[in-house]
Amino acid sequence: MKLDYEVSEISFEDARPIIQNNNDKEDIYGLDHPYPQSIIHDCYGLLNNNQLVGAVQFCSYVPSPNPKYHEWVKEYFGCHTDTCEGFYELARLAVEPQDEHNITSWFLSRAIKLLNPKVLITAAEEDKGGTIYKATNFDYYGLQYDRDFYEPDKPFHTYLKIFDKSIQCEWKKT
Repeated sequence: MKLDYEVSEISFEDARPIIQNNNDKEDIYGLDHPYPQSIIHDCYGLLNNNQLVGAVQFCSYVPSPNPKYHEWVKEYFGCHTDTCEGFYELARLAVEPQDEHNITSWFLSRAIKLLNPKVLITAAEEDKGGTIYKATNFDYYGLQYDRDFYEPDKPFHTYLKIFDKSIQCEWKKT
């Protein structure tokens, strides 16, 4: 029963083994990034009777006064503000197999509520499609390239959710 589950903030280190063991990516995002100090990690865990069975990793990027930073944010997120505060990327999501119906979407929606973002972007590999993002009401913006630092030439399904209604996306939904 979902009453046996809870969602709470966890450390980057606690999130890592769940993500490594239950996600097709080799590792948690950003460890070998050329500018690791520019990434802020916010991780949340899914606990079943106090046992960690899922993790989600959100990343935000340290603001820079450099105008190229704002150009990058606008291109990467499809929108921007003066500070870009509250802009996050859902980098990794992994849940160990559970018998509970819709537990992944339940977990993700509660983790997002705890994070309280203004803008949240994510991408799904072309062959995966991103069913979880459709189930959690993200807007779909089609296939885009240059979404993954490690594979810039690979197309990804791009999903965006804007929580701050004063922010407008410049992309067209597909």
